[in-house]
Amino acid sequence: MERKKDQIYGQLKRAIMDETLPPGSRLPTEKQLAKSLSVGQVTLRSALARLEAEGLVERIRNRGTFVTEHCKRRTFLLIQPDGTENLETPSRYIAAGLEESAEKFSVTLEICPESLFVSFSSEERAAIVRSHSISGIFLETGHRMVSEKVLNAVKELELPVVIPHGSDGDVSPGVLLLKTNEKQAFKEAYLFLKKHGHRRIASLFLVLPEEHGDVRGFTPEALEEFLRENDLSSDRELTAYLPNVTEEIRKQVNIWLNLPDRPTAFLCHSDRVAMRVCAFLRESGVRIPEDISVMGYSNYPGSQFLLPPLTTIDTKLKECAHTAMEKLLNSADWYNKDVIPDIVFTPFVLIERASVSSSEKGKKKK
Repeated sequence: MERKKDQIYGQLKRAIMDETLPPGSRLPTEKQLAKSLSVGQVTLRSALARLEAEGLVERIRNRGTFVTEHCKRRTFLLIQPDGTENLETPSRYIAAGLEESAEKFSVTLEICPESLFVSFSSEERAAIVRSHSISGIFLETGHRMVSEKVLNAVKELELPVVIPHGSDGDVSPGVLLLKTNEKQAFKEAYLFLKKHGHRRIASLFLVLPEEHGDVRGFTPEALEEFLRENDLSSDRELTAYLPNVTEEIRKQVNIWLNLPDRPTAFLCHSDRVAMRVCAFLRESGVRIPEDISVMGYSNYPGSQFLLPPLTTIDTKLKECAHTAMEKLLNSADWYNKDVIPDIVFTPFVLIERASVSSSEKGKKKK
């Protein structure tokens, strides 16, 4: 339960940031303010001390407590790709996290669909920025590379831009890119499966335009080297790069099932792919995980309800959004319209569920 002093701090901070208590205004005396808020003066002083430490108020001896002149609620623009109602896109989860952070930091978050944003003229976009006092932009990608048209339209405004969850292809001057270190995440996935005795791991990757030659951080050659170095089978027949077509995936699963020495685990490009793989395995009479273990990536909603629940890598999209908000609030630390800022890698966590079990076959080969 939130403590009373934290509640009072939050209440006063919101009043300051939305200018109910405008810059330069004098707060009532501690006695009067404590009475109006129905709290003791000790509780109030704790909240005021916290506001003072953040530079939101200034207490002047013999004069009182004043809201500092530089306090002003900030407004950021979130540009979202169309189709964010789709559960598969990260945009809806990024937006939810940004809205939580906006509430916490007393930020006004204006949202505009990407198609509408680019339909405006340069003059109209500049007018929108002025009229809404927009001081920074979040650019959500929806799991695809930002188009040159959108990026140019945003950069015309010469405002700091943060991409909360993007890919290497989104790197650009004045744009701070946040992304998952996919290579490290998949390394951990392979080593997790190895720990459970799996040596012959079938890797099913999708070929997507935003991958730019790397798939989940690996080139085919780098993946082969990693597998070999870690005593995992590097047979090329166990790695497939496919279009996102259900029948192509089904065909590949059947090829692997018919190998003389078939894999003991499947590692999939995403949870959505893993869900299809699980369905195909069940159709073939394969038990998960007794016969073959399956692992996904991204912690897609509902993956925990599969039978068995899917082991996966959670890319923690809400935390990506919270970090993005903090970075845009502190854009003075990194923003230069002519300089590419360092990429920020966001956290991920491996979630172990029942779709992976130990491989007796792998254990015998140790």
